[in-house]
Amino acid sequence: MNDMTPILIGAGQAVEPVPADLSKAASHADMAGRAAKSALADAGIAAAHIDVVACVRTFSDSSPAYACPFGGPDKFPLAVASRIGAAPKLAIYDVLGGQSPQALVGEFAQELIAGRADVVVIAGGEALANMRAAQRSGADLDWSEEHEGEWKDRGLFSGSMIVSQTELAHGLMDAMSYYGFIETARRIKAGRTVAEHRKHMAELIAPFSAVAAHNPYSMFDETYSAEAIAKETPDNRALISPFLKSMVAKDGVNQGAAIVMTTVGRARELGVPETQWVYLRGHAEGQEKLMLDRTELGRSVAMDVIIEAALSAANVAPQQIEHADIYSCFPCVVDQAATALDRKGKSMTLTGGLPFFGGPGNNYTLHGICEVVEACRKAPGGLGLAHGNGGWMSKQAVGIYSTEAAEGDVFADRDLIATRIEGQSSPGQVEQVSGDAVIETYIVNHKRGVPVSAVVIGQAKTGERFYARLQDMTTDQLSAMADGQYDRADIRVETGMPANKAWLI
Repeated sequence: MNDMTPILIGAGQAVEPVPADLSKAASHADMAGRAAKSALADAGIAAAHIDVVACVRTFSDSSPAYACPFGGPDKFPLAVASRIGAAPKLAIYDVLGGQSPQALVGEFAQELIAGRADVVVIAGGEALANMRAAQRSGADLDWSEEHEGEWKDRGLFSGSMIVSQTELAHGLMDAMSYYGFIETARRIKAGRTVAEHRKHMAELIAPFSAVAAHNPYSMFDETYSAEAIAKETPDNRALISPFLKSMVAKDGVNQGAAIVMTTVGRARELGVPETQWVYLRGHAEGQEKLMLDRTELGRSVAMDVIIEAALSAANVAPQQIEHADIYSCFPCVVDQAATALDRKGKSMTLTGGLPFFGGPGNNYTLHGICEVVEACRKAPGGLGLAHGNGGWMSKQAVGIYSTEAAEGDVFADRDLIATRIEGQSSPGQVEQVSGDAVIETYIVNHKRGVPVSAVVIGQAKTGERFYARLQDMTTDQLSAMADGQYDRADIRVETGMPANKAWLI
């Protein structure tokens, strides 16, 4: 065994119910620190050996919509390091996105191989449940911290943007809108009614809730039937069509996760037993094109390409994967992954999924990796897969893990992946359009369960796609649209400033 082979030697998670005494409520950094401390204990090593701390960006540092009114650390990774007594030479705060945890594993596996890192902690934490409870109660908390030391804040994004100015002009700023377009496109292609598709989505994710109910690190412990998930009620109200509240990620959590990585040679020096070692057998990552430039509006070519590339890098077939945790912010992600991995009817989660276990911001996949590590240790020799998803099936990262090492390069060719993704066919898009067109997919926005507006992705007579806001729609018409009565309907479009306007014909 090559001494420079990278391995995962520690995994830790943390969860906190909202405390009665909110003055004792954990912060985002507290949750990440608790998980990192647990991961170090799992590895059985001292914090003094850590030379790198890389942290997943919190939701509060990702979007103004999640901004924390109680402040936060000026240097998040150093705040986490201080909680475990580490003095890292390198402290990194990563870009946003659910792909980030697995991308960091891939990055630092390569740094370990090259000898540029020795012992790495990757950690993240969210305390949005505590934050919101404190806001509601009027509690006066102070989570601000200042830390001395060098660090690198990578900012919000890397690479090309996943949202365009045209999309922003049409009010498309949240993930649920884009996933609504995707999910409705999948429904229309499958020929399902809205009721049938909600049943399909519910049957797909209902088993997740049973896993979450038995996971000690789950934020929630309820088990839901498919019937309950698919039934619209005041408590399970419609959000952005076709989603009901129970079908989507729940970000009101207090959760943290962390892993420890090093090399085989260093693990031996530190006395870490081989029963703790888990190898990265395959890794792939990449980014999808903008929504209107995709081959199909209901499918991410990038997701299929990257799953295939990770399996190929590990030299394994989908059927060989015994343990899988698939990003589950919305059912369409699980549905596509189930097809790509030939897992229809098989378990797709080890955590319980974002709607039931909890959706701790950008850090969810780190919980999935922790669970994959544990599953591999309990069944030595088996293969586990962790899937990270950012944006709207936009940014993808997949890791294959096992307690058994494999020879050769485990990293998929990123340039080849990018070429395959960029090479997908598309009808193209136009920012402004006038004339007759047809609806390709759409969303209906709801407020407290009542439909209030609609945005469509249309296809012009010349074939290009465009966005437009539907005009002069009554509540009854919006309800009918949300119920699928205007699938593939004809529309008349006018160029607008800043958004295109459309009317049903």
